[in-house]
Amino acid sequence: MNNSTYSTNDLWLSAFLKAKGLKIIRVEGNNRRAVFVFEDTSNRKELIEEFYNNGSVGVTLIKNAMADLKSAIFNME
Repeated sequence: MNNSTYSTNDLWLSAFLKAKGLKIIRVEGNNRRAVFVFEDTSNRKELIEEFYNNGSVGVTLIKNAMADLKSAIFNME
């Protein structure tokens, strides 16, 4: 089992990664900022590169991912 994780506080990158299928393990609070912790995958670096090079994802997927992330932020303890 792979226990490797990837963390970021970039909301839009997180939404993109989630829309592309990466699994969020948890959301942590860090000095009034959310940190999204993903299960790492072999293609994570390529997905990040795709994001920064104007990669695309379906509007419904990104909308749903963003809603899920915002909900997770508001439900942080």
